[in-house]
Amino acid sequence: MGKTYFNLSDSLNFNGKAIKIKANATESSMQEERKGRAYFKAGYQSQIYQSVLATQAQLSSVASDSIISTEIDLSFINSSAQVGRIDIEATADGGYFVKTDVALNKVTTGAINNGTAQVEDKEWLVVSGLQVNGFKYQFIETALHDIDELINEGIDPASITWIVFVHDYVYEPKDNDREHFCKTAETLGIKIELIENRIRFINYINAKAQNGFGKLREKTKIGYLSVFGHGQTPRFTGGDETQLSLAYSLNKSEENKYESRELEAMINFRQPEIEELDKNAFSSDVLTMFYTCNTGTADANGERFAQNWVNKVGGKAYAFQNARSNYIFINSTMDQISAAFNLPGPYDVAVSDIINKLREMSHDMLDGPSTELFTSILGENNRETAEYIAENIVSYPVSEEWKIKQQRKEDRNRVDEYGNKYGYSDKGCLQYPMLNNISDDWIIILKTWPEKRGFIKYEKVHGRGGRKS
Repeated sequence: MGKTYFNLSDSLNFNGKAIKIKANATESSMQEERKGRAYFKAGYQSQIYQSVLATQAQLSSVASDSIISTEIDLSFINSSAQVGRIDIEATADGGYFVKTDVALNKVTTGAINNGTAQVEDKEWLVVSGLQVNGFKYQFIETALHDIDELINEGIDPASITWIVFVHDYVYEPKDNDREHFCKTAETLGIKIELIENRIRFINYINAKAQNGFGKLREKTKIGYLSVFGHGQTPRFTGGDETQLSLAYSLNKSEENKYESRELEAMINFRQPEIEELDKNAFSSDVLTMFYTCNTGTADANGERFAQNWVNKVGGKAYAFQNARSNYIFINSTMDQISAAFNLPGPYDVAVSDIINKLREMSHDMLDGPSTELFTSILGENNRETAEYIAENIVSYPVSEEWKIKQQRKEDRNRVDEYGNKYGYSDKGCLQYPMLNNISDDWIIILKTWPEKRGFIKYEKVHGRGGRKS
């Protein structure tokens, strides 16, 4: 009869056929030989306690001639936890990461030997490249924004892994950046991998371990991957191949005085290295989001990085084609009018920011006088009503997004126990990167005319260099 999904408090009638509820067994961690004990808080309402209960036998039928009512029997069934699985992984620092799903309730009906419901465990990967110059947390905040959106959409935080490329020239030890990133991951309930080179990145994709060993990836497929960083295509920005420039300008860092000048070559992910990926590491419906410049732009040979990527791993991908990704407005409001202009020189204008700033200024000037005016009309006993009118009607209140923006500014200024400022918000920025302005990308547009320009969807096609959008 197939798989059936239901809430056990529902009225059920399977015409006398057996109902079998099982928790899926999971493969032990490759690090199970670690010595010591893991301690968990497991109260009666905790996921871990509920998961343990789920391994116990469950009432499987309701006799029609029972003295106890069917409703009571079903309530008894529902009082016992029903989950799909519990997964405990050892972490590199000696801790443990627990993932459960207490709402799965997957049941197989029909003959018992028909097998039980199976589910493919998925991992959501969000990648932060290095930003050597300017706001060094640019790709940190956009990745955290993406993670926040995933969690808001209902993705289990324990299924999300934040991959952060790190180097001491960018995230200096004295600033405690790496510790801050790990603390943020702990706060959000997500996993984190601090990666120092391309080989470890490929290993993690293929094996779910930076050393490339183990079989963890066999049971957990990549269902989503987003990349925030620089991108280069040789037609416009040099280099031999289109690449994810995860270490763009690192060779030119002012701090790079004594080390090899090949740091970028060790970190950047180039187009030919797509072939090193194991397609079996990805789920069949994987979604890849490249927020990197020109990742869909054809190189000198007509090859497109994004197209080659989906041809290898499957699923679908989105990438900027014949365009650069614009990170200038990631912390601008867009809820009043979603428009922004990257003008020549230092002038960058987000329309909603201007509107909100004017409203904030008018509010500061009019709030007090307006409150007093309406209080004189409504009476002192109605001062709260007068304040509400002044705040929300007369003084043109700022938008909710503007209020969030001010809160994020405060978050960036928070400090750790050593007095080191974080410099970024745990919730990330306000917006995803935008398509760059036409006036700023006119050379790319001219050289690729009349090809399509934008944030393009790519799907697997046969042959080379093609695109389906």
